[in-house]
Amino acid sequence: MTDRIFNFSAGPAVLPEPVLKKAQEAIWNASGSGIGIIEHSHRGKVFDRIRDEAEQDCRDLAGISSEYTILFLQGGASLQFSMVPMNLLPPDRTADFLVTGVWSQKAVKEVKVLGRKVHVAATGEASNFDRIPAAGEIKYSDRPAYVHLTTNNTIYGTQWAAEPAVPAG
Repeated sequence: MTDRIFNFSAGPAVLPEPVLKKAQEAIWNASGSGIGIIEHSHRGKVFDRIRDEAEQDCRDLAGISSEYTILFLQGGASLQFSMVPMNLLPPDRTADFLVTGVWSQKAVKEVKVLGRKVHVAATGEASNFDRIPAAGEIKYSDRPAYVHLTTNNTIYGTQWAAEPAVPAG
């Protein structure tokens, strides 16, 4: 019996002990350099090797060709609430939102902060997000630049059984 407690919460969760041990070793001595990973310069050769290896691992795992650039960004999923509209929503277009909980509400808020056009195609706010909108309740705008939906609402416990049909953008 171990004294470790397993965390199965949304977000960070339990990791295998060998993974934790490897991370612990890297904190003290990254790639045999004698310096811990959090002490290395982000402009140094050790960091370059680690980043290049991580990029290649991503390419191999996901089958991403060299014609695409892989970005390593901080901020987690919530950062994407602003990054997506900054990159995919021209000022003259509208983004449609299927608002099914806190995460999609935050996404709408970020688009509004950027001063971009938002259309709420469906929302479950009136029923405190206790269900996913039915197909007949979704009213898309004409030619949205994209449609945002949160597939798994960890706070309200709802999840799309299947992705809804979306209009061509």
